[in-house]
Amino acid sequence: MKLQTLELKRKTLIALGVAATLGMTAGMTACKRPDGQMSDSAAADAPKESASLGAALDDTGITAKVKENLSNDARTESAKIDVETNNGVVTLSGQADSAKAKDAAEELARNVAEVKGIDNRISAPSAIDDMSARADSAASNAGEAVSDAMITTKVKASFAADDQVKATAIKVDTDDGVVKLDGKVASDTARERAITIAKGINGVKSVDDDKLKVGSSS
Repeated sequence: MKLQTLELKRKTLIALGVAATLGMTAGMTACKRPDGQMSDSAAADAPKESASLGAALDDTGITAKVKENLSNDARTESAKIDVETNNGVVTLSGQADSAKAKDAAEELARNVAEVKGIDNRISAPSAIDDMSARADSAASNAGEAVSDAMITTKVKASFAADDQVKATAIKVDTDDGVVKLDGKVASDTARERAITIAKGINGVKSVDDDKLKVGSSS
């Protein structure tokens, strides 16, 4: 089962890698620098203070416009992004939920006409981090499903091998380690035996016996 889970994770990573590559290509296009704006390295090296009072007033207006764009866009409205502008160069910092949100913030800032450059310092999970997390989740979910199926199989096999319950018709279903027993047994003794067997199977978290009744199965 461990090998199956690892193989699923490997395949998931490959599939997500293709999707991420396409997504990153689209992201690079969306963040393309408009004509007239300085390079990213030049923006990062630009002075972090306004050159004059007039520039400071202009910078305040640019900051307000960038913040408005960020707050009005669904991709960035939940991100915690700080905006600072000096001489038309916008510095973005803070935290975004994903690489896409980080790129979106830069795109929205560049769309402000007065912006001369962007220094994007936003922290965000990388595309690889995102792929790994999603692969882990998919593998974990698959592992849980396989475990539930195996628990059900083991419970049924144990019932069939037990003299007190093998002749009874008990429906067994497992959900996240919880075994549900449904049906009728001939006696209280057989009922308790079935519950005890189910609880003894490795991986079982609990047994739901509400629908396991004593009486004729006809």
